Amino acid sequence: MAFDKESYAALYKLQTVCLKQNIPFASYRLPLNREIITLVQHHSMPEQLKSLNDLHDKTGFVVAPFIESSAHGTYFLQPDCVFFSNDIANIHIEKLAANNHFVELKKNKNTIKTTTPDEFIGNVNKAVSAMKAAEFQKVVLSKVRVEQLPEDFQPEDFFLKLCQKYPHAFVYMMQLPDVGCWIGATPEPLLTIENGSVKTVSLAGTQVATDMETEDYRWSSKEIEEQGIVTNFVEQTLRSLQVSNIIKTGPENYRAANLIHLKTAFEFPRTDLNNRFSDFLKALHPTPSVGGLPKDEARNFILSNEQHDRGYYTGFFGPVNINEKSAIFVNLRCLQLFDNNFVLYSGAGITASSVAEKEWEETDNKMLTLMNVMRNS
Repeated sequence: MAFDKESYAALYKLQTVCLKQNIPFASYRLPLNREIITLVQHHSMPEQLKSLNDLHDKTGFVVAPFIESSAHGTYFLQPDCVFFSNDIANIHIEKLAANNHFVELKKNKNTIKTTTPDEFIGNVNKAVSAMKAAEFQKVVLSKVRVEQLPEDFQPEDFFLKLCQKYPHAFVYMMQLPDVGCWIGATPEPLLTIENGSVKTVSLAGTQVATDMETEDYRWSSKEIEEQGIVTNFVEQTLRSLQVSNIIKTGPENYRAANLIHLKTAFEFPRTDLNNRFSDFLKALHPTPSVGGLPKDEARNFILSNEQHDRGYYTGFFGPVNINEKSAIFVNLRCLQLFDNNFVLYSGAGITASSVAEKEWEETDNKMLTLMNVMRNS
Protein backbone atom coordinates (compact mmCIF):
# COMPACT_ATOMS: atom_id res chain seq x y z
CA MET A 1 0.00 0.00 0.00
CA ALA A 2 1.46 3.32 -1.04
CA PHE A 3 1.39 5.83 1.78
CA ASP A 4 3.34 9.10 1.69
CA LYS A 5 5.48 10.14 4.66
CA GLU A 6 3.58 13.35 5.36
CA SER A 7 0.22 11.57 5.58
CA TYR A 8 1.74 8.84 7.72
CA ALA A 9 3.23 11.39 10.13
CA ALA A 10 -0.14 13.12 10.54
CA LEU A 11 -2.00 9.84 11.08
CA TYR A 12 0.66 8.73 13.56
CA LYS A 13 0.26 11.96 15.57
CA LEU A 14 -3.53 11.67 15.51
CA GLN A 15 -3.50 8.08 16.78
CA THR A 16 -0.83 8.90 19.38
CA VAL A 17 -2.95 11.70 20.84
CA CYS A 18 -6.06 9.52 20.94
CA LEU A 19 -4.19 6.66 22.61
CA LYS A 20 -2.50 8.93 25.15
CA GLN A 21 -5.66 10.87 26.01
CA ASN A 22 -7.87 7.76 26.01
CA ILE A 23 -10.08 9.40 23.40
CA PRO A 24 -12.48 6.93 21.71
CA PHE A 25 -11.47 6.34 18.09
CA ALA A 26 -11.36 3.79 15.31
CA SER A 27 -8.89 3.77 12.41
CA TYR A 28 -9.56 1.32 9.58
CA ARG A 29 -8.53 0.39 6.05
CA LEU A 30 -10.99 -1.55 3.89
CA PRO A 31 -9.71 -4.51 1.83
CA LEU A 32 -7.99 -3.55 -1.44
CA ASN A 33 -8.32 0.12 -0.54
CA ARG A 34 -5.58 2.71 0.03
CA GLU A 35 -7.64 5.10 2.17
CA ILE A 36 -7.29 4.97 5.95
CA ILE A 37 -10.24 6.51 7.74
CA THR A 38 -10.17 7.53 11.41
CA LEU A 39 -13.32 8.27 13.38
CA VAL A 40 -12.85 10.24 16.60
CA GLN A 41 -15.46 10.92 19.29
CA HIS A 42 -14.14 13.51 21.72
CA HIS A 43 -17.19 15.48 22.90
CA SER A 44 -19.03 12.54 24.47
CA MET A 45 -18.83 8.82 25.21
CA PRO A 46 -19.73 6.05 22.75
CA GLU A 47 -23.32 4.91 23.18
CA GLN A 48 -24.17 1.45 24.49
CA LEU A 49 -26.90 0.14 22.21
CA LYS A 50 -29.91 -1.46 23.85
CA SER A 51 -30.71 -3.18 20.56
CA LEU A 52 -29.18 -3.48 17.12
CA ASN A 53 -32.37 -1.85 15.91
CA ASP A 54 -30.86 1.38 17.26
CA LEU A 55 -28.38 1.27 14.35
CA HIS A 56 -31.06 2.51 11.98
CA ASP A 57 -29.94 5.73 10.25
CA LYS A 58 -26.82 6.09 12.46
CA THR A 59 -23.40 7.08 11.16
CA GLY A 60 -20.29 5.83 12.90
CA PHE A 61 -18.58 2.62 14.04
CA VAL A 62 -20.33 -0.32 15.73
CA VAL A 63 -18.55 -2.82 18.01
CA ALA A 64 -20.37 -5.95 19.20
CA PRO A 65 -19.07 -8.86 21.32
CA PHE A 66 -19.21 -12.56 20.54
CA ILE A 67 -22.03 -12.86 23.06
CA GLU A 68 -23.70 -9.86 24.66
CA SER A 69 -23.57 -9.91 28.46
CA SER A 70 -23.43 -7.62 31.48
CA ALA A 71 -19.64 -7.50 30.97
CA HIS A 72 -19.66 -6.91 27.21
CA GLY A 73 -22.18 -4.68 25.50
CA THR A 74 -22.59 -3.44 21.95
CA TYR A 75 -21.23 0.09 21.52
CA PHE A 76 -21.53 2.72 18.84
CA LEU A 77 -18.88 5.35 18.27
CA GLN A 78 -20.55 8.47 16.86
CA PRO A 79 -17.68 10.53 15.43
CA ASP A 80 -17.28 14.23 16.07
CA CYS A 81 -14.52 14.15 13.45
CA VAL A 82 -13.90 11.93 10.42
CA PHE A 83 -10.30 12.06 9.18
CA PHE A 84 -9.02 10.70 5.88
CA SER A 85 -5.37 9.68 5.61
CA ASN A 86 -4.42 12.48 3.24
CA ASP A 87 -6.41 15.21 5.01
CA ILE A 88 -5.33 15.39 8.67
CA ALA A 89 -4.40 18.92 9.70
CA ASN A 90 -2.10 19.72 12.64
CA ILE A 91 -4.67 22.17 14.01
CA HIS A 92 -7.11 19.29 14.49
CA ILE A 93 -4.48 17.23 16.30
CA GLU A 94 -3.57 20.16 18.55
CA LYS A 95 -7.21 20.61 19.57
CA LEU A 96 -7.48 16.93 20.44
CA ALA A 97 -4.22 17.06 22.40
CA ALA A 98 -5.75 19.80 24.57
CA ASN A 99 -8.74 17.60 25.39
CA ASN A 100 -8.36 16.28 28.94
CA HIS A 101 -11.90 14.95 29.20
CA PHE A 102 -10.93 11.28 28.87
CA VAL A 103 -7.54 11.24 30.63
CA GLU A 104 -8.88 9.64 33.83
CA LEU A 105 -10.29 6.62 32.01
CA LYS A 106 -8.11 3.65 32.93
CA LYS A 107 -7.30 0.75 30.64
CA ASN A 108 -8.55 -2.63 31.79
CA LYS A 109 -6.04 -4.85 33.55
CA ASN A 110 -5.38 -8.15 31.85
CA THR A 111 -6.69 -11.14 33.80
CA ILE A 112 -6.55 -13.59 30.87
CA LYS A 113 -4.17 -16.56 31.03
CA THR A 114 -2.58 -18.39 28.10
CA THR A 115 -4.45 -21.50 26.96
CA THR A 116 -2.39 -24.67 27.49
CA PRO A 117 -2.20 -27.42 24.86
CA ASP A 118 -3.90 -29.82 27.27
CA GLU A 119 -6.84 -27.45 27.75
CA PHE A 120 -7.40 -26.86 24.05
CA ILE A 121 -6.82 -30.45 22.92
CA GLY A 122 -9.09 -31.68 25.71
CA ASN A 123 -11.86 -29.34 24.57
CA VAL A 124 -11.49 -30.48 20.96
CA ASN A 125 -11.71 -34.15 21.90
CA LYS A 126 -14.72 -33.46 24.09
CA ALA A 127 -16.39 -31.61 21.21
CA VAL A 128 -15.67 -34.45 18.76
CA SER A 129 -17.27 -36.93 21.17
CA ALA A 130 -20.31 -34.68 21.53
CA MET A 131 -20.69 -34.41 17.75
CA LYS A 132 -20.37 -38.16 17.30
CA ALA A 133 -23.23 -38.39 19.80
CA ALA A 134 -25.18 -36.00 17.54
CA GLU A 135 -25.34 -33.21 20.16
CA PHE A 136 -24.38 -30.60 17.57
CA GLN A 137 -22.88 -30.44 14.08
CA LYS A 138 -19.94 -28.04 14.41
CA VAL A 139 -18.30 -25.85 17.03
CA VAL A 140 -15.51 -23.28 16.82
CA LEU A 141 -13.08 -23.46 19.72
CA SER A 142 -10.63 -20.69 20.49
CA LYS A 143 -7.49 -20.18 22.50
CA VAL A 144 -5.51 -17.22 23.78
CA ARG A 145 -1.86 -16.41 24.23
CA VAL A 146 -0.52 -13.68 26.49
CA GLU A 147 2.73 -12.02 25.38
CA GLN A 148 4.80 -9.20 26.84
CA LEU A 149 4.84 -6.04 24.76
CA PRO A 150 8.23 -5.18 23.32
CA GLU A 151 9.66 -2.13 25.09
CA ASP A 152 9.73 -0.15 21.85
CA PHE A 153 6.28 -1.25 20.64
CA GLN A 154 4.29 1.49 18.94
CA PRO A 155 0.65 0.62 18.13
CA GLU A 156 0.61 3.30 15.43
CA ASP A 157 3.53 1.69 13.57
CA PHE A 158 2.10 -1.78 14.01
CA PHE A 159 -1.22 -0.72 12.52
CA LEU A 160 0.42 0.74 9.42
CA LYS A 161 2.61 -2.32 8.94
CA LEU A 162 -0.51 -4.49 9.01
CA CYS A 163 -2.00 -2.24 6.32
CA GLN A 164 1.10 -2.72 4.18
CA LYS A 165 1.43 -6.46 4.80
CA TYR A 166 -2.21 -7.49 4.35
CA PRO A 167 -3.92 -5.56 1.54
CA HIS A 168 -6.80 -8.05 1.31
CA ALA A 169 -7.77 -7.73 5.00
CA PHE A 170 -9.88 -5.26 6.93
CA VAL A 171 -7.15 -3.69 9.07
CA TYR A 172 -8.13 -1.70 12.12
CA MET A 173 -7.13 -0.17 15.43
CA MET A 174 -9.88 0.87 17.83
CA GLN A 175 -10.11 2.18 21.37
CA LEU A 176 -13.38 2.45 23.25
CA PRO A 177 -13.58 2.86 27.05
CA ASP A 178 -15.63 -0.28 27.79
CA VAL A 179 -14.19 -2.31 24.93
CA GLY A 180 -10.45 -1.68 25.28
CA CYS A 181 -7.80 -1.24 22.61
CA TRP A 182 -7.79 -3.81 19.80
CA ILE A 183 -5.73 -4.15 16.61
CA GLY A 184 -6.18 -6.67 13.84
CA ALA A 185 -6.35 -7.71 10.21
CA THR A 186 -9.48 -9.77 9.65
CA PRO A 187 -10.31 -11.58 6.40
CA GLU A 188 -14.03 -12.15 7.02
CA PRO A 189 -16.82 -9.69 6.16
CA LEU A 190 -20.15 -10.31 7.86
CA LEU A 191 -22.19 -7.84 5.80
CA THR A 192 -21.06 -5.06 3.46
CA ILE A 193 -23.29 -2.53 1.71
CA GLU A 194 -22.09 -0.41 -1.20
CA ASN A 195 -23.32 0.81 -4.59
CA GLY A 196 -26.73 -0.80 -4.36
CA SER A 197 -25.36 -4.25 -3.45
CA VAL A 198 -25.11 -6.25 -0.25
CA LYS A 199 -22.41 -8.90 0.17
CA THR A 200 -21.52 -11.59 2.66
CA VAL A 201 -19.33 -14.71 2.61
CA SER A 202 -18.84 -18.10 4.13
CA LEU A 203 -15.20 -18.65 5.03
CA ALA A 204 -13.85 -21.90 6.46
CA GLY A 205 -11.04 -24.39 6.04
CA THR A 206 -7.44 -23.41 6.63
CA GLN A 207 -4.06 -24.26 5.12
CA VAL A 208 -0.70 -22.57 5.52
CA ALA A 209 0.24 -20.73 2.32
CA THR A 210 3.34 -21.90 0.49
CA ASP A 211 4.76 -20.98 -2.91
CA MET A 212 1.89 -22.56 -4.86
CA GLU A 213 -0.66 -20.55 -6.79
CA THR A 214 -3.75 -19.91 -4.68
CA GLU A 215 -6.03 -21.99 -6.91
CA ASP A 216 -3.76 -25.06 -6.68
CA TYR A 217 -4.43 -25.91 -3.02
CA ARG A 218 -6.51 -29.04 -2.39
CA TRP A 219 -8.79 -29.80 0.56
CA SER A 220 -9.56 -32.73 2.83
CA SER A 221 -13.10 -34.01 3.30
CA LYS A 222 -13.12 -32.48 6.80
CA GLU A 223 -12.35 -29.00 5.46
CA ILE A 224 -14.87 -29.31 2.62
CA GLU A 225 -17.49 -30.43 5.14
CA GLU A 226 -16.68 -27.52 7.45
CA GLN A 227 -16.98 -24.97 4.67
CA GLY A 228 -20.22 -26.55 3.47
CA ILE A 229 -21.78 -26.20 6.93
CA VAL A 230 -21.07 -22.46 6.97
CA THR A 231 -22.20 -21.99 3.36
CA ASN A 232 -25.51 -23.78 3.93
CA PHE A 233 -26.16 -21.69 7.04
CA VAL A 234 -25.55 -18.39 5.23
CA GLU A 235 -27.68 -19.39 2.24
CA GLN A 236 -30.56 -20.64 4.39
CA THR A 237 -30.39 -17.51 6.56
CA LEU A 238 -30.61 -15.21 3.54
CA ARG A 239 -33.55 -17.14 2.14
CA SER A 240 -35.30 -17.04 5.53
CA LEU A 241 -35.01 -13.25 5.27
CA GLN A 242 -36.80 -13.38 1.90
CA VAL A 243 -33.70 -12.65 -0.17
CA SER A 244 -34.38 -14.20 -3.55
CA ASN A 245 -31.98 -12.57 -6.02
CA ILE A 246 -28.80 -14.15 -4.67
CA ILE A 247 -25.65 -14.41 -6.77
CA LYS A 248 -23.55 -17.21 -5.28
CA THR A 249 -19.88 -17.64 -6.24
CA GLY A 250 -17.62 -20.47 -5.12
CA PRO A 251 -16.40 -22.24 -3.19
CA GLU A 252 -12.98 -21.09 -4.27
CA ASN A 253 -9.58 -20.80 -2.69
CA TYR A 254 -8.91 -17.48 -0.98
CA ARG A 255 -5.61 -16.23 0.43
CA ALA A 256 -5.70 -14.29 3.68
CA ALA A 257 -2.24 -13.30 4.96
CA ASN A 258 -0.21 -16.48 5.57
CA LEU A 259 -3.24 -18.75 5.18
CA ILE A 260 -5.46 -20.21 2.47
CA HIS A 261 -9.20 -20.61 3.06
CA LEU A 262 -12.24 -21.84 1.16
CA LYS A 263 -14.65 -19.01 0.41
CA THR A 264 -18.16 -18.80 -1.01
CA ALA A 265 -19.44 -15.30 -1.77
CA PHE A 266 -23.06 -14.13 -1.75
CA GLU A 267 -24.36 -10.91 -3.31
CA PHE A 268 -27.87 -9.51 -3.59
CA PRO A 269 -29.54 -6.15 -4.33
CA ARG A 270 -29.72 -3.56 -1.58
CA THR A 271 -33.47 -3.32 -2.16
CA ASP A 272 -33.77 -6.83 -0.65
CA LEU A 273 -32.28 -5.46 2.57
CA ASN A 274 -35.33 -3.19 2.83
CA ASN A 275 -34.22 -1.25 5.94
CA ARG A 276 -33.56 -4.52 7.80
CA PHE A 277 -29.84 -4.03 8.41
CA SER A 278 -30.09 -5.01 12.08
CA ASP A 279 -32.24 -8.07 11.29
CA PHE A 280 -29.55 -9.40 8.96
CA LEU A 281 -26.79 -8.83 11.52
CA LYS A 282 -28.78 -10.60 14.23
CA ALA A 283 -29.64 -13.51 11.95
CA LEU A 284 -26.08 -14.05 10.68
CA HIS A 285 -24.12 -13.51 13.91
CA PRO A 286 -22.51 -15.64 15.13
CA THR A 287 -22.07 -17.63 11.93
CA PRO A 288 -20.86 -21.25 12.16
CA SER A 289 -17.40 -19.95 11.15
CA VAL A 290 -16.99 -18.45 14.65
CA GLY A 291 -19.62 -20.19 16.80
CA GLY A 292 -21.03 -23.41 15.46
CA LEU A 293 -24.23 -25.14 14.48
CA PRO A 294 -26.86 -25.35 15.81
CA LYS A 295 -26.13 -21.92 17.29
CA ASP A 296 -27.47 -22.44 20.82
CA GLU A 297 -25.88 -25.82 21.40
CA ALA A 298 -22.51 -24.65 20.07
CA ARG A 299 -22.62 -21.45 22.13
CA ASN A 300 -23.43 -23.39 25.30
CA PHE A 301 -20.52 -25.76 24.67
CA ILE A 302 -18.15 -22.82 24.17
CA LEU A 303 -19.31 -21.05 27.34
CA SER A 304 -19.06 -24.26 29.37
CA ASN A 305 -15.60 -25.30 28.19
CA GLU A 306 -13.44 -22.36 27.13
CA GLN A 307 -11.49 -21.05 30.11
CA HIS A 308 -11.12 -17.50 28.75
CA ASP A 309 -13.62 -14.79 28.02
CA ARG A 310 -13.67 -14.05 24.28
CA GLY A 311 -15.00 -10.56 24.83
CA TYR A 312 -14.95 -8.89 21.42
CA TYR A 313 -13.00 -11.64 19.66
CA THR A 314 -15.36 -13.27 17.10
CA GLY A 315 -17.76 -10.39 17.62
CA PHE A 316 -18.45 -7.99 14.77
CA PHE A 317 -17.54 -4.40 14.11
CA GLY A 318 -17.09 -1.80 11.41
CA PRO A 319 -18.16 1.50 9.86
CA VAL A 320 -21.85 2.23 9.31
CA ASN A 321 -22.89 4.76 6.66
CA ILE A 322 -19.39 6.23 6.23
CA ASN A 323 -18.79 7.46 2.67
CA GLU A 324 -22.10 5.82 1.72
CA LYS A 325 -20.70 2.43 2.75
CA SER A 326 -21.34 0.06 5.63
CA ALA A 327 -18.72 -2.66 6.14
CA ILE A 328 -19.27 -5.02 9.07
CA PHE A 329 -16.52 -7.57 9.68
CA VAL A 330 -15.98 -10.48 12.06
CA ASN A 331 -13.23 -9.73 14.58
CA LEU A 332 -10.61 -12.36 13.70
CA ARG A 333 -6.78 -12.28 13.55
CA CYS A 334 -6.69 -9.78 16.35
CA LEU A 335 -4.98 -8.84 19.58
CA GLN A 336 -6.05 -6.83 22.61
CA LEU A 337 -3.58 -4.34 24.06
CA PHE A 338 -2.97 -3.82 27.75
CA ASP A 339 -0.40 -1.70 29.59
CA ASN A 340 2.50 -4.15 29.51
CA ASN A 341 1.24 -7.11 27.50
CA PHE A 342 -1.17 -8.17 24.79
CA VAL A 343 -3.54 -11.06 24.23
CA LEU A 344 -3.65 -12.93 20.92
CA TYR A 345 -6.84 -14.78 19.99
CA SER A 346 -7.40 -17.55 17.44
CA GLY A 347 -9.83 -20.36 16.81
CA ALA A 348 -10.53 -23.41 14.67
CA GLY A 349 -13.68 -25.03 13.35
CA ILE A 350 -14.24 -28.46 14.89
CA THR A 351 -16.25 -31.22 13.22
CA ALA A 352 -16.66 -34.90 14.07
CA SER A 353 -13.60 -35.72 11.93
CA SER A 354 -11.27 -33.19 13.56
CA VAL A 355 -7.86 -34.22 14.92
CA ALA A 356 -7.12 -32.20 18.04
CA GLU A 357 -3.38 -31.81 17.50
CA LYS A 358 -3.93 -30.51 13.96
CA GLU A 359 -6.46 -27.98 15.26
CA TRP A 360 -3.90 -26.74 17.79
CA GLU A 361 -1.42 -26.29 14.95
CA GLU A 362 -4.03 -24.41 12.88
CA THR A 363 -4.68 -21.95 15.70
CA ASP A 364 -0.92 -21.38 16.05
CA ASN A 365 -0.71 -20.62 12.33
CA LYS A 366 -3.54 -18.09 12.60
CA MET A 367 -1.71 -16.28 15.39
CA LEU A 368 1.28 -15.90 13.07
CA THR A 369 -0.71 -13.41 10.98
CA LEU A 370 -0.01 -10.81 13.66
CA MET A 371 3.06 -12.30 15.35
CA ASN A 372 5.09 -12.29 12.12
CA VAL A 373 4.52 -8.53 11.86
CA MET A 374 5.14 -8.02 15.58
CA ARG A 375 8.49 -9.82 15.39
CA ASN A 376 9.58 -7.82 12.37
CA SER A 377 8.52 -4.46 13.83
